[in-house]
Amino acid sequence: MKKNSKIALSVFAGTTAVTALGMNRVYVKMRYGKKTSKPLLHFSEIAEGDTENVHLTAHRGLSAIAPENTLDAFRLAAKENYYALECDVHCTTDGKWVIIHDYNMRSMTERRGDVKNFSYEELKTVKFNNGANIDEYPDARMCTVEEYLDICREGGKRAMIEVKDKRVEKVESLYKIICDYGIEDSVILISFHPEILREFRRISPNMELWYLMGKITEEKMDECIYNKFGIAFNANRNLKNEKLIEKAHDNGVNTACWTVDTKETLNIMLKNGVKYITTNAILPD
Repeated sequence: MKKNSKIALSVFAGTTAVTALGMNRVYVKMRYGKKTSKPLLHFSEIAEGDTENVHLTAHRGLSAIAPENTLDAFRLAAKENYYALECDVHCTTDGKWVIIHDYNMRSMTERRGDVKNFSYEELKTVKFNNGANIDEYPDARMCTVEEYLDICREGGKRAMIEVKDKRVEKVESLYKIICDYGIEDSVILISFHPEILREFRRISPNMELWYLMGKITEEKMDECIYNKFGIAFNANRNLKNEKLIEKAHDNGVNTACWTVDTKETLNIMLKNGVKYITTNAILPD
């Protein structure tokens, strides 16, 4: 390799590392900083164009005005006309599936450490100390998948469960809960980890599974087409990615996007034909 080529590769690698480090710092600040409430928008007042068969999902419950992924946030969302309630799940050392977004509990609670290294007995009294309007919810705590599913059932909402836990061997226990609730045909399982989705596909050929991704790529698109996964992507990273969104539709792949909290982002997604919209702050009609 020529000297100049080596220098160019070195600069590229260094720049990539710095960019990744910068993005990680932004994420850490976003996740571990104080979370505040957001103003609520009404879908009918901001949506333009074809809104037929558009489905709004409450991201981690009604997280704009209550601490995300708590019973309070799910109960508030269940009172609205949302299509589904989305949550994030991890498995504890004693096999209990609990709901919290980050692996490290310090983003939302008074405790530190990875959720999977604790038992449910150790976690069930841990209170949240962060989230929208947290001062109004002094009893907010980590809840279980069963408690969340009870709220979905009572409110007539579809369950959308993001599997954060990467351990394929834990899939069977979550699948059992889903079957116990009789929602195998209605639940939507989503994950950034394709190996988790493949395992669910192996044990449940017809379950609705969505592959989460920041930006849509051809490689991930092919994975979805082959395994009959839907695509759920970061709306704000795909505002100009209409060709791949169109390719998904042409191949019969369901498209969903997150997190859509502004009029501008919403209408770009609607223009691109995305029918499943996950939001923190938009209220359905």
